[in-house]
Amino acid sequence: MTVTENSVVRPRSWAAVLGVAVLAQTVAAMDSSVLNLAVKTLADPVAGLGAGTGELAWAISAYTVVYAAAMFAGGALADRFGPRWALGAGLAVFMATSALAAFSVTPLELVLCRGGMGVGAALITPATLSVALRASDPVRRPKAVAVWASASAVGIAIGPIVGGLLLSRLWWGSVFLLNVPVTAICLVGLALWVPRLHVDQQRPLDWPGLALSFGGLLGLVYGVIQSGGDVGWDSPSTLVPLVAGIVLLVAFAVQQSRSRSPSFDVRLFLRRRFAGGGLVLTVAFFGITGQLFYASFYLQDVLGLSPLGAGLAIAPTAVGILAGNLLAPALVRRFSVRSVASVGMIVAVGTLACYLVFDARTPVVLFGLMVLVQGFAMGLVVVPATTAAMGDLPAERSGAGSAVTSGLRQFGGTLGTAVGSTILSAWYRSGLRPALTGLADGQAQQALGSTQAALAVARATGRPDLAEAATSAFLHAMRVTAGASAVLCLSGLVLIAVCLGGRTD
Repeated sequence: MTVTENSVVRPRSWAAVLGVAVLAQTVAAMDSSVLNLAVKTLADPVAGLGAGTGELAWAISAYTVVYAAAMFAGGALADRFGPRWALGAGLAVFMATSALAAFSVTPLELVLCRGGMGVGAALITPATLSVALRASDPVRRPKAVAVWASASAVGIAIGPIVGGLLLSRLWWGSVFLLNVPVTAICLVGLALWVPRLHVDQQRPLDWPGLALSFGGLLGLVYGVIQSGGDVGWDSPSTLVPLVAGIVLLVAFAVQQSRSRSPSFDVRLFLRRRFAGGGLVLTVAFFGITGQLFYASFYLQDVLGLSPLGAGLAIAPTAVGILAGNLLAPALVRRFSVRSVASVGMIVAVGTLACYLVFDARTPVVLFGLMVLVQGFAMGLVVVPATTAAMGDLPAERSGAGSAVTSGLRQFGGTLGTAVGSTILSAWYRSGLRPALTGLADGQAQQALGSTQAALAVARATGRPDLAEAATSAFLHAMRVTAGASAVLCLSGLVLIAVCLGGRTD
């Protein structure tokens, strides 16, 4: 694809065009984290939807799994019809589904709306990057990319804070309703300032590949989440989607390797540094996203923070990521990709291990310091891994490489939430069952759904012992989940050592 001469906008309009792209990308990134603080409220059968742990995991994962699976289609649509059209369509879909999500009355409705929001975000992200790049002249292009890249960190940072502030004053649907005026502003800016940015070549849409990838990811994540409920790993309702997901992903890999216009170029994984960098990104986002899921319960149910307080406690994560992102390039130039990424991964594992000693008396300040360090460590991992992956590709394949690494980040985050919720739910249920004696079957099932539900049952039945047992069961489950995440992140060290050394180190 080549850029036409009239793609570059006048200097006075450039800031406005970049502002539209950054604001749109920020709101898409914000919704990756804004719901983490609403899980406690959504689990409440009175103030929320009475959602269980599996339903909560799906409410979060539906957005990220559709986001990841549909991103390649979003890139293809932007190539075919132009990024201006793709961005407008994405904003419209995101606005409509956000409004519907705000007024959902059942967990299923919320999950479906979150999936629709993922479709909108999948159109927004590749289009905003294309707008930022192609509306800039060569001198301003590096600055545009840097500003655009920071939008994700800003979105993650303000997501918990904005979500917490809204939840402390309004009902849970306000975290989605906020998207409506923001996307409306972006649509107005799109109409006023963003040029058409025509393309000279149109990439055909790979419908079979897109269908196989979406179905495979959906089956895999559904099976993992389903295993965390009552059915377990050996149930057909768990095994069938898991096996189907794996089969579809294998068929997708075979189909893509034979396609002339692949939406996900699997042949890129024949390159050692690209494959290693992409897998390290997957592991990193698996760890940090899965941790955010159970941290929200810990901060609110165990430490007793308000949604706003929990948002402020989590916010240092993004500050740390931004600082790590800014410092990592200089460290890589002085030392090496492998050295910087290894140190970052080791520190990240250490921060996950902190959960092994966290309890109901842990100071919030200590938690905030931990996630600040964790975010900084993740920044030291993500930048070198991305540099190694993209630096291993020729310039003409950088677009495909960017799509692959972005998809792996989203996939890692989705699996982090799915696997984390599965482990957390299984160990929580196992630890709480001995304390359910004397409860009616319906009350016992409700208490097993989540810590918030168990605390509600304890209040209704006058059982302080049940509340204490629920807190204890959750803390134990949280420690097991954090330990499992730490072990997985240690595997990232092996990938860094084997794949990220060599040529540019």
